[in-house]
Amino acid sequence: MLRGRLWLVVLLACLPSFVLGQSYLIQDIEISGTSDLEAAQILHQLESQVGDPLDRRNIRKDLHTIYEMGLFVDAHAEVESVKDGYRLRFVVQERPRLSEVNVTGIVQVSKDQTLEKLTVKALDFYDPFKVEQNIEIIRNEYRKEGFSRVVIRSRIEKQTPEQYRLFIEVTERPSVFLTDIRVSGTEFLSELEIKRLILSAEIDCFSWMNNSGVFQEEMVNQDLALITQRYLKNGYIKVFLDKPKVTFIHNPEYTRVDLRLHITEGDQYFTGKIDISGDILGDKQELLEKLQLEEGEVYNPFLQNQDRSLLNEAYQEQGYAFARVIPRQTIHEDNKTVDVTYQLIKGEKAYIGRVEIAGNAETKDHVIRREFDVLEGELFNGKKLRLSQENIQRLGFFEQGLTLNRSRRADADNILDILARLKETQTGTFQAQMGFSDLSGFSGGLSLSKGNILGTGRTLRLSAQFAEKSTTNQLSITLIDPRLFESQVSSSISFSRSNSTDSTELKRGSITENQYSLGFSVPVYYRNLRASVSVSALNRLYESDNATDVFKRSVTTGISWNSVNHPVFPSEGIKSSLSVTQTGRPFGGTVHFREYRYNYQQFWSLNPTRTLILMAKAQLGILAQQGSEAIPSEERYRIGGINTVRGHNYFRIAGPYGGAVYAHNLETIINADNSTTTRDKRTVNLSSDQKAQLVGGGTAERIFNLELIFPLSQDERSFVRGVVFLDAGNVNAESVQYSLLGEKEPAFLDLRRSAGFGVRVITPVGVLRFEYGSKLDPRSYESPDRFEFTISGLF
Repeated sequence: MLRGRLWLVVLLACLPSFVLGQSYLIQDIEISGTSDLEAAQILHQLESQVGDPLDRRNIRKDLHTIYEMGLFVDAHAEVESVKDGYRLRFVVQERPRLSEVNVTGIVQVSKDQTLEKLTVKALDFYDPFKVEQNIEIIRNEYRKEGFSRVVIRSRIEKQTPEQYRLFIEVTERPSVFLTDIRVSGTEFLSELEIKRLILSAEIDCFSWMNNSGVFQEEMVNQDLALITQRYLKNGYIKVFLDKPKVTFIHNPEYTRVDLRLHITEGDQYFTGKIDISGDILGDKQELLEKLQLEEGEVYNPFLQNQDRSLLNEAYQEQGYAFARVIPRQTIHEDNKTVDVTYQLIKGEKAYIGRVEIAGNAETKDHVIRREFDVLEGELFNGKKLRLSQENIQRLGFFEQGLTLNRSRRADADNILDILARLKETQTGTFQAQMGFSDLSGFSGGLSLSKGNILGTGRTLRLSAQFAEKSTTNQLSITLIDPRLFESQVSSSISFSRSNSTDSTELKRGSITENQYSLGFSVPVYYRNLRASVSVSALNRLYESDNATDVFKRSVTTGISWNSVNHPVFPSEGIKSSLSVTQTGRPFGGTVHFREYRYNYQQFWSLNPTRTLILMAKAQLGILAQQGSEAIPSEERYRIGGINTVRGHNYFRIAGPYGGAVYAHNLETIINADNSTTTRDKRTVNLSSDQKAQLVGGGTAERIFNLELIFPLSQDERSFVRGVVFLDAGNVNAESVQYSLLGEKEPAFLDLRRSAGFGVRVITPVGVLRFEYGSKLDPRSYESPDRFEFTISGLF
């Protein structure tokens, strides 16, 4: 109802009835009491229009419309007779405007971030309801940080009848901490298991860093849902949680909260008979074999939902876009089983209509459209549509959570239009960085990376770096085109130049390397499965006269599988590759060998928010001689360090004649002329020909890594993550070397092992890695552990 004066009623009541009954029309409509802009907005929304008969009901609706705009405190209508009709005038009184919005008292939370979220601004119309909404925004910011007792008030200062000043005053109160959680009524899950499951946590020594122990009311509701889910997944379908009992104990410096949870578990139920009914397409037994619910196992309604989605997609894959799967359960209390029958209703087949894209301000339409596995006009396929969504997400150009909306056409129920709603994310970085690692010492550089350059999907990377030790300087340029000439072929071309100091046991001084490479890959049957070929040329030039320059010419062929859900920070999926590299004959160069490589990496998301991630990685490599030529030392395998086996120094696991083993067996003798000679004491009785067979490094390597990555904050968007890891690896040289040196040749599972933990900080200039590794099998001549730090770019 209008709070202003409704002059319309009086005016229309005063008009003689014969006037309203005449056929005169509205000749003019005026808006009085506001600016031209607001007047235009009002005119656009009126029911009454010039040329219409004067209608009491329409005018009443117009007055309500004007008031609901929220811009006016009073509105009334006036009718004036003019030639051949009437002039209708709406007279409004504007709400006062806010000349100033002043928020004071915010200290315990970020004031800048809080003010950015407010929607009430200076020069807005004063709206008490909107002010209350903004007070609630501020209150929520405090609740997130555990300050639930904050007091927020607003007051208005009237400067003129048309202008107000708004003051929002925050009175902060001490934090509220959760100090005690008690759970009763449970048998299946212990109190400790439930505490580990829920998000709420008791205050501990890490609370200053990750806000654990801060009481948040909304988090308790999430905890109840998590507990219920755990019980449901284990067959307790009648579990009941009482309303949590929360007790506040107030102290001068903080408020303490005790939380009591009571759970009535009920009985555990098992899966009984499983059946399918209704519109069955194909073989019924084949459909049943696909289901995850199994007779005799614990009944899990979440697996039932997955089966429902599986059956639904099986039908949608055949064009039945409107297929419905209705699970019907029958509970048997006598034997605590649940029979499940999936009723299938296929509906009619559907076809793809228009495929439209929204939200791609930079990315060109064709870059997105080529990721679709469905085409306009073809039979609907739900599986292809899901894969299309995954393909677009995997580009890395858009924020997580993109959707492909389906809508029926009004004129054709079996035609579905597809709308891809996207929100582009940052794909370019320019960064100046400083870093430190044990291998390179202090380092720095400039990096430029632009994905989706000019909206074409191509990626350009430029980097220039310098380091105190090892790598003196490096320049690299790479251009990647994921769809060469709009085909399924992807290509990459790169050039790099580096100047480094030899860090192997050979100590050959300064090394300059120029490398050029060109590669192509193409999908094989599946989009995620790709075959590739690349050619590269490397010129390695030594400053020392004791070393021979190396010219490598290589061709690599391989096959790879990539199903990870993000190119930089994956949480699910597999990356695997198998390749063969032929170096030298018949492609030229001065070195000749062949390398076989297999890499496997898998990610598992262990929680719904995909912040708890398990990663397993394996790397295998074999170098094979070509003819009688030995494999050069600089091409042989050496491992150790933060990227292979942590806890070990860089490249110190290097076979029987390299790395730490070689250094341990060195001895210095004094010759007859008082000069000194440093030699490996194991080679004293070897001939020159035998010594020539000893080379540092290995011809076979295997590296295994297992990591658990977790956030160090309750905030899902935390840029600080913890990691615990287990590493293992080793390299083997030719068998003759072990025989000559009197060493035991390691078997495949004879591995150097380490374990440790670390912290990773994601910053605009890269990922800072602080990691501590401890050897699980330290040798007497090795240090037992090692702390490592490095900074890596977000490429």
